[in-house]
Amino acid sequence: MFASLKVENNPAVPGICYGLLAALLWGAWPVVSSLGLREQTLTAYDITALRFGVAGVLLLPLIIKRGVRGIGWIGALILAFGAGVPYMLITVAGMTYAPASHMGIIAPSSMMTISTIGSWLILGDRPDRTRIIGLIVIILGVALLGGQALISSQRQDQWVGDLLFVAGGACWACYTVGSKYFKADPLHATALVAVISMILYLPLYFTLGEPKIFTAPGNEVIFQALFQGVGSAFLALLFYTKAVSLLGAARGAVFAALVPGIAVLLAYPILGESLSVLEFAGVCVVTIGMVGALGLIKWKK
Repeated sequence: MFASLKVENNPAVPGICYGLLAALLWGAWPVVSSLGLREQTLTAYDITALRFGVAGVLLLPLIIKRGVRGIGWIGALILAFGAGVPYMLITVAGMTYAPASHMGIIAPSSMMTISTIGSWLILGDRPDRTRIIGLIVIILGVALLGGQALISSQRQDQWVGDLLFVAGGACWACYTVGSKYFKADPLHATALVAVISMILYLPLYFTLGEPKIFTAPGNEVIFQALFQGVGSAFLALLFYTKAVSLLGAARGAVFAALVPGIAVLLAYPILGESLSVLEFAGVCVVTIGMVGALGLIKWKK
C-alpha cells in the first residue's frame, strides 16, 4: 500500500514563525558582514566586538537584575560557550583554511544532527520516522547548496577548516539542547550569552587586537553595530530560543538549515552573486525537508 501524506494542524505555529525570523536574520548575517569585510575597513574580530559589545550593553541591566537565577553558572557558561565568542572564533578560524561556503554546509548539518541526537539522549525527545526522513532530506539539501564548492576546492589543508566547522556546529548544538534542558527564558538566555561574551571578549580585543572600529567610517560602524548587536546577537537569538522553547530542541534546530539558502538568495541582489541551478535545487530540497522535520506532515498508510 502506498503511503499518503496528511497535513496536520500544528499548534506550534508561533514557534515556527519565531524560527523563520531567526533564520532570516542569520541568513542575512554573512551577507551584511561581507559588506564590511569587502571594504577592508573592518575585520571579523571587529564585527565580533560590535556584535557582543552592543548586545551586551543593551542587555546588561537584565543580568544585573536577574544574574544567573534559574539557570546557574554552569548553565550560563554552557549557553555562552555554544552561541557566544567560542562559536564565533571557531568558525572564523575555520574560514582561514576552508571556504566560507563550507561553513554553510557543514556547520548547520552538524548542528542539526548533534542537536537531534542530544535531544534524544538528554531530553528524551525521540524523533519519529517522518522527522528522521526530514532531517536526512535537509542534510542532502544543504549539501546541494555548497556541493560545487566542496568539489572544486583545491586546498590540501581544508580538512582542518571543515573539522572546525563541525566543532562550530557542535557548539551551537550545546546552546540548542542546553537552552531547553535548563528551561531558559528566551530573553534571559539571550542576555547571558551577550553579557558573558562581552565581558570575556572585549578586554582581549582592545588589549591584544588591532581595533579598527574607531578608524573605520562612522556610517559603516553604526550600520554593522545595529545589525550585528541588535539584529543578529539580540533579536535573532531571542527568536531562536523562543522557537526552541515552543518546538523543542530537535525541531528548533532545523531552522539552521534555512540559513545557507537565505544567504544565497540575499547574496544575489545585495552582493551580485548569482544563484546556480544546484543552489536553487538545494533551497527547494531544504524547504521540503523542513516540512517533515518540523512534524507538519505525517505518513499515513
